[in-house]
Amino acid sequence: MRKLINLIALLIMISSVTWAQDKKSFTLEDLMPGGNNYYNLLPQNLYGLQWWGDVCINADIEEVKTIHPTNGKENILITLQEVNELLANKELGKINHFRNASFPYAEKMMLVNTTSNKVLIDLAQKEIVWSQPLPPKAANQDWSKESRSLAYTLGNNLFVTTADGKTQQVTDEPKGIVCGQSVHRQEFGISKGTFWSPKGNLLAFYRMDESMVTDYPQINTSTRIATLEPDKYPMAGMTSHKVTVGIYHPATQKTVYLKAGDPTDRYFTNISWSPDEKSVYVIELNRDQNHALLCCYDAETGKPLKSNPLYEEEHTKYVEPQHPIVFLPWDHTKFIYQSQRDGYNHLYLMDTQTSVSPESHGAAAGGSYRESYKTRQLTQGDWVVQNILGFNEKTKEVIIMSTE
Repeated sequence: MRKLINLIALLIMISSVTWAQDKKSFTLEDLMPGGNNYYNLLPQNLYGLQWWGDVCINADIEEVKTIHPTNGKENILITLQEVNELLANKELGKINHFRNASFPYAEKMMLVNTTSNKVLIDLAQKEIVWSQPLPPKAANQDWSKESRSLAYTLGNNLFVTTADGKTQQVTDEPKGIVCGQSVHRQEFGISKGTFWSPKGNLLAFYRMDESMVTDYPQINTSTRIATLEPDKYPMAGMTSHKVTVGIYHPATQKTVYLKAGDPTDRYFTNISWSPDEKSVYVIELNRDQNHALLCCYDAETGKPLKSNPLYEEEHTKYVEPQHPIVFLPWDHTKFIYQSQRDGYNHLYLMDTQTSVSPESHGAAAGGSYRESYKTRQLTQGDWVVQNILGFNEKTKEVIIMSTE
């Protein structure tokens, strides 16, 4: 009996080792990008997975499906063939997949882009309810779901097409001045150059004068024969571009620029709006990037508020604002500011109704800050808040992503 038990144990060990070896026997074709089997071993990426209120949507290539959140059951809402038939009937072009579709409203509406139009489709009725023409080569598109106005750039200038399809040219600048595009080498969280107000009535945008900046040689290798395409790049210690912030009103077609003073060697970052669309908030830095100011401007006149700066932070090395302020959806007198003043990026709640006398306070080693509003730290610890994902208005909670 003992010999039998030992034999069984030996067989189990041998099969376990063999199984483990089989599980780990990868080849270079499995492990190297470009290998014949490499991409088959990667986790699947569900590109079209989105939330539509409390409903999970999977907008993939051939179909748009809802996914039941508890049992995973899928139901088809509409197919690629059905959508292209709707588009063809109104001569609005076609789409090849749903991976760029979006669901901007709580109602069953889907927004798709063809090469020539933005189209809003009612998924319940399976009909087109609205469309907006897209000019050829429109870049940096920024659509407001509230007003259905579209901001975009052609060349170095900014344009707006309103919901009724009328196009307005916002800027008319010569070569060397760029409008409606990201600035400051996309640092400090900057990824775009236009910012719609909460109701879509006003548009803040960047205007960057880089005519005084030296050309840096760049090579475009995507052409059949590599071509020279110089880029404006301010080398360390040399003249940098000058940025200003404009506010455009599509209803009046008028533009005002924030009266922020001389833009030389200054960065204007993290643009945000007040919920009532009356004020614009900007975090401003010096070129040494060690002194940040949170400032507020009147959206109608461009004039700064008398209480500026609302918040001020300095450090012997650098400060690094990456996120615009975010107002509480249930209390528009309070907003969240993100700062690394204690050594880690955390959330701070500022009350615009309660002013305090600005006094310097010590921060993390080598830093200091001054605040004009009553402020309370919301998160704290040896970890970093990466992003604000949203709010639970019923429980009055902020939902964050962090490294904790």
